Amino acid sequence: MSDFRFRQPALPRRIILFAGYGLVALIGLIGLILISGASARNSDLAEMRAVIARADAMTQGTDTGSGLAASAFYTGDTPQLAQAILQTNLQNLAESHDIQIEVIRTDQIEQIDGFVRLNLTVNGVAPETELGAYLHGLSALEPIVVIEQISLRRARTTRSSPERRVSFQLQLYGLSER
Repeated sequence: MSDFRFRQPALPRRIILFAGYGLVALIGLIGLILISGASARNSDLAEMRAVIARADAMTQGTDTGSGLAASAFYTGDTPQLAQAILQTNLQNLAESHDIQIEVIRTDQIEQIDGFVRLNLTVNGVAPETELGAYLHGLSALEPIVVIEQISLRRARTTRSSPERRVSFQLQLYGLSER
């Protein structure tokens, strides 16, 4: 008879088994990524609906056809002009509270369910005593402004100014109709 023997007969079986497990893990990972993306979009839509419901509750002006007051939306010939109006409102509010705005970055404009979301990122420095008043002013601002994220850290102090200052970054948006 022959002296030929299989030295590792289970090796091809293990390779196929590990390849199968890897494929299942890859499919599961792709599914998880797709589900998290859909979940993020749903949470964005829920947040937009909440903003619209808040604006609907405050309806006191002219109806725009969407059930909201015209004063709830930024208006401009283009979304970029509406975003510039939002930027001007933020700068004027900051000046009234003695807050130094260092940078206002215009982020991507998004179109969601018949509305245009005007995204901005604001970097600035404020006296510690004025930051709360500025944030309150933002919450009462007409047209509506929604603060999505706030980052705070202590700003460097100077010898000429003993007051405590806070450096902040706000990611916010306003709404415009299409």
